[in-house]
Amino acid sequence: MPMTHALCVALFVVLGVGLAADRSSAADPRAPETDLPVRVKPMLIGQVGAEHFGNAVYRRSTEGPRIAASGTRILEWAVQQSAPAAEVVPNRPGRYSNGACAMDVNGDGIDEMILARQEDPSQGSDVLWFEEVPGRQHWKEHLVGQLTEWEAPHDVMPIETTAVGRGVRGVAVVSARRLLYWFQIPGDPTQPWGKHEIADLQQGGMVGAESGLVLGDLAGNGRPDLVCGNFWAECPTDPTSQPWKVRRYCDWDGHPIPGKDAGWGGMAQLDLGDMDGDGRLEIVAAEAEIPEARLGVFSRDPADPDGLWRPTLIDSGLYCPHSLVVADVTGDGRPDILVGEMTAGGWKVPRKPDPKLYLYLNGGDLTFRRYVLHSGWGVHMMRMAPRPPGHTGAFVFAADEIQSWYPDMITGVVGWTIGPK
Repeated sequence: MPMTHALCVALFVVLGVGLAADRSSAADPRAPETDLPVRVKPMLIGQVGAEHFGNAVYRRSTEGPRIAASGTRILEWAVQQSAPAAEVVPNRPGRYSNGACAMDVNGDGIDEMILARQEDPSQGSDVLWFEEVPGRQHWKEHLVGQLTEWEAPHDVMPIETTAVGRGVRGVAVVSARRLLYWFQIPGDPTQPWGKHEIADLQQGGMVGAESGLVLGDLAGNGRPDLVCGNFWAECPTDPTSQPWKVRRYCDWDGHPIPGKDAGWGGMAQLDLGDMDGDGRLEIVAAEAEIPEARLGVFSRDPADPDGLWRPTLIDSGLYCPHSLVVADVTGDGRPDILVGEMTAGGWKVPRKPDPKLYLYLNGGDLTFRRYVLHSGWGVHMMRMAPRPPGHTGAFVFAADEIQSWYPDMITGVVGWTIGPK
């Protein structure tokens, strides 16, 4: 049966919003104080050994809430402590993309998983959606479309808007860390989806690699604009036939890694929120996979709407903060920021023994106070589960991304319930 409102509420009851804080994690000495303003309950959902799983998604299944993660296969867990893993897609040659999302493709009330698989980089990758079929152990595979670029999508995000008076749905993807596309769901979603190009960010003057993806109404016209790396693209009236207008909002993509030629500050984790209460969305960005990374909030300047956005630096010196979620975790009506560090970043940067989950509590007027909510679990591309109506706080979850040059690393699927005291 599709997941009902009651099941969604039950999820938050099981996860324990309002339970005692995890006092075993000492606050970072640089943090302003150790007395946490929220209650935190960590959950080790599962461990899968030295197997690479680059992402995890939350989905409504036939059996209730589930978290699925992909590597060379797809595993799924119930949202509970030490849940057994179910293999829903067996091992295949190659590897699934870091980018993935869940959405109800066929309107049956069950969420499908959408991601890409790449076997040979010279042959590009296939974007796929997987359908849970009642009574079958393994999901059914369907083709969305094909990408010819050398790297599979780093990010995949549902998109829904209107065109010529009718609703259109699909997914947006970032391919080869520079090309933006969206695939449109046809009347029969088992047939290949329509492919639309949004932009080539190289034409916008990108410096290095751009990644990260989030959608929201930045232009204020009711349509889902797209943010990727250091750029944002304004959705046209008809995104099936009209061009998107691409603008640069910041210049962090010039941030280098010692010994590397390219700028990696464009590899961002992103979210949106009205961080200052002025009724307009700001872009929240973290430099995702470099040491000494920055976290900032960017505000569009009404006097220069096509120019760079005004930056407010929130923090610096973070280690590979490849997880960022904006959520009101205290229930005071102001969106806060959650940031998670990896255990080991790519590009063979030094490993961190105590990656942290940070809360940046919104004090208003773009001021934030930092707290350490947990220490010791690395995370990669953290996400937030849907919040039932009437519930405050958040449940965030992720899989860590292991690096092959650290043979003792294991992948953990973890989560935290964070709510007001």
